[in-house]
Amino acid sequence: MRAQNPAALAAVVAFALGVTGCASSAPATAPQPTTEAQAVANDATQQASPTTAPIQQQAEPSAEGVSGTALGGATADQGTVSSGIPVPSAAPVVLGEWRAGEGVAGFDVSRYQEAVNWQGLAQTGHAFVYVKATEGGSHRSPTHDEQRTAAREAGLLQGGYHYARPAQSSGTLQARFFHGLGGGWSADGLTLPGALDLEFAEQGPQCHGLSPGEMVAWVREFSDEYRRLSGRIPVIYTSAEFWDICTGGDDSFADHPLWLFDHAEVPGPLPQGWERPTLWQRGIVDHLDRNVFFGTAEQLAAWASAPLR
Repeated sequence: MRAQNPAALAAVVAFALGVTGCASSAPATAPQPTTEAQAVANDATQQASPTTAPIQQQAEPSAEGVSGTALGGATADQGTVSSGIPVPSAAPVVLGEWRAGEGVAGFDVSRYQEAVNWQGLAQTGHAFVYVKATEGGSHRSPTHDEQRTAAREAGLLQGGYHYARPAQSSGTLQARFFHGLGGGWSADGLTLPGALDLEFAEQGPQCHGLSPGEMVAWVREFSDEYRRLSGRIPVIYTSAEFWDICTGGDDSFADHPLWLFDHAEVPGPLPQGWERPTLWQRGIVDHLDRNVFFGTAEQLAAWASAPLR
């Protein structure tokens, strides 16, 4: 359902637009960059494509070690997990009405952002960044480590995201790949939980050849395994359109923080099951995807150490 209070949301957008900062050294008149979904298609000429196999043919390792609630409800991101897994120790972060409030500006990057003025962005009010870590079952972003280090040095909260390729391998295997190569979470107060980027396929069947039921199962596998490994529930980046078409409007992931893709003046309809977004990717400014965290700066900082409620 579309947001019911455009005036309040406009204030949030005005805040975010007011701190665009100096994103890169590219001229402001340059054309907008290729979107992530389009850009990844160019990788085909730069790296070998991994073998595609139906999900049902994957040899699935068992996902043992998950305890506490069955990945649902307010305590799904807490509880005891297998030995060595970081566990949030702080109380859940309780967010208020998302249509009102100041909002916190952030952005996300991948290897397609070659020059980022990290200090300039931090000094103009940007407090967090998500950095692409992995894609599918075999590709690791060559700029991930450098970008994460630069973000930390600039004082930004930062996390990694995984570009899903559900046709390549199972959710379990891609979660392991992501967690091991930049997507893990640390209870250091600086690291945000990892995010799963779900978009239409740029080539072939738009839902990656999966039925709605298969897509839901794939996302659940990824979520369960990521939580088993990291102790945190992953953020889900998606649009209402993708979710409606490719999952059939599944409503069982409402306990996952939603990162809403909707390049508009105000956020549009939410995917089925969610009552609010946690993050909103609102558009591209100065060659960077710009985001808003719907909460206060204090709540954003607390989210690095505790789940949301």
